[in-house]
Amino acid sequence: MVKVIITGSNGLLGQTLLGLLLNEKESYQVIGFSKGKNRSGREDFNYVSIDLTKKENLKEKIQEIQPDFIINTAAMTQVDDCETNKEDCNILNVEVVKWLVEISKEINAHLVHLSTDFIFDGKKGHYKETDTPNPLSYYGVSKLKSEQVL
Repeated sequence: MVKVIITGSNGLLGQTLLGLLLNEKESYQVIGFSKGKNRSGREDFNYVSIDLTKKENLKEKIQEIQPDFIINTAAMTQVDDCETNKEDCNILNVEVVKWLVEISKEINAHLVHLSTDFIFDGKKGHYKETDTPNPLSYYGVSKLKSEQVL
């Protein structure tokens, strides 16, 4: 059975992915990581309430679980909040990704990281991964930085 940690499991993407993987229970053991209580409405998986911005705690929990995959859906996504709280945005959107890269290498886990089209300026549309990024907001900048650490 493949063991998968979903960071940000309380968020929109995290909850959607959680539901998809839980529909394949015979193939996946799913562990949700998020801050606060489980808000997914599901009780049929392991949930860990964790502050991802606490590196040592994050590392300890992941090493304890020994997942095959870490799927990072966690992010500070409110564009206006990212502009006014750049340090918090950078910690969650960039530093945590750096830590996840380090930890996943140490335990030989695969890391899947989700980004955003906010890394582009919107002038062209229908972007491809090979297009040149040009973020207009700090949120976009932070997500571009997170891609660059992978």
